[in-house]
Amino acid sequence: MMVSGSSVSIQKISKIYCILAYLLTFLIIFSCFFFTGSDEIYCDPDTAVYNDRIDISAKAAVVVNYETGDILWEKNSSALMYPASITKILSSIVAIENIDDMEEITKISKNASGKNHSVFRFKSGDSITLLDLLKASLISSHNNAIVALAEYVSGNTEEFVELMNKKAEEIGAVNSFFQNTNGLDDEFPYHKTTAADIAKIASYCMKNELFREIVNTREDIIKKNKEEIELINTNTLLNHDYIKGVKTGYTINAGFCLVLYSEKEKLKLITVTMDSASLEERDKDALKLLNWAYNNLEYVKIVDLKQPALTVNTGGPTIAGVNLYPDRDYIKLININSDVVDIENKVKNDIVLPVKENDVMGTIEVIVNDKKIEEIDLIAREDISDAFIYEELSTKKEVETIYILLFLLVFYFLTFTIIIVRNLLLKRHV
Repeated sequence: MMVSGSSVSIQKISKIYCILAYLLTFLIIFSCFFFTGSDEIYCDPDTAVYNDRIDISAKAAVVVNYETGDILWEKNSSALMYPASITKILSSIVAIENIDDMEEITKISKNASGKNHSVFRFKSGDSITLLDLLKASLISSHNNAIVALAEYVSGNTEEFVELMNKKAEEIGAVNSFFQNTNGLDDEFPYHKTTAADIAKIASYCMKNELFREIVNTREDIIKKNKEEIELINTNTLLNHDYIKGVKTGYTINAGFCLVLYSEKEKLKLITVTMDSASLEERDKDALKLLNWAYNNLEYVKIVDLKQPALTVNTGGPTIAGVNLYPDRDYIKLININSDVVDIENKVKNDIVLPVKENDVMGTIEVIVNDKKIEEIDLIAREDISDAFIYEELSTKKEVETIYILLFLLVFYFLTFTIIIVRNLLLKRHV
């Protein structure tokens, strides 16, 4: 009875262990699904190519290829955010495009000398050039300077903001809505944009030579009346030579924001971080993204138009070997540490002579990470007429042919020798 009781107890314990094991397995699987479903999915597969996980404090961020506009990495890049003073990149480009003479002197209005926090104060009636107002706006992020520029262009800030929103729409920043020129948002709850839209606006602005020069200026001197004022760029990351602009921003609502333009190893980037945890974290966030990009991304020539992709034989009664070339180069920005690149050549089945130069004979398919991203024509580079027959003999057939020829030579030699000897012997007997 004791043995039987022990067996029952063991069976019960075994069942309990099995149940616990099933529960543990379920919890592990559930936790995997739960935690991977957080808002820290950094790459939208429909718009971005790469999905490396980078730990940043910013609530929204994006890295964009400046030359193509492709999103290379993103985190909540379509979320509406307060932009703070990075608003000024849009208001500045609108001012630049609507002012003929930046050296013209203007006077500061009572409104433009108002209470907005800035690094130095304006007084009503102060004289200053439009260019110096622009520099103050972009270099030291002067809130009243951009107000003064808006008043010069439109007479008041309200009409100028209409120009800003119109320009944003033209650029393609369609998810943005701006309510003021400088980004102060306490009284403007709908003054919001997205990291992706800011990247589009910054890319547009950096194509303007004057804008590009100013945002890459670390220090400058402007004049208000006859007083010289030193400007120091709020973007301290300009100390890195490969970083060449563009703008910082901060309000309580927006957190710490930053837009950067960088050039390194033939790769030009626009990087946006929004609502970083602190000033220090803002710079760390941006540098993490840039380090990832420049350590992993590289332009690679995947298809070279000067190199034949393959050689094919024509069909029909006349056979010829035809070299097929891609009709153009294909250079792609790829993650050299993780992307898998494949090439598939597809040739037409009915290639017959004659072949004309630039005839399309097939295609090259470029596949990255099992996804077809490009198709390139395969062409002939020369005319090939129907005037000759081409036959390829294998080494084995050539050897067999040589043996046959040698056998025939030996056979005929022996045959003739026997005939000659026989004739000589017959003559002797006669």
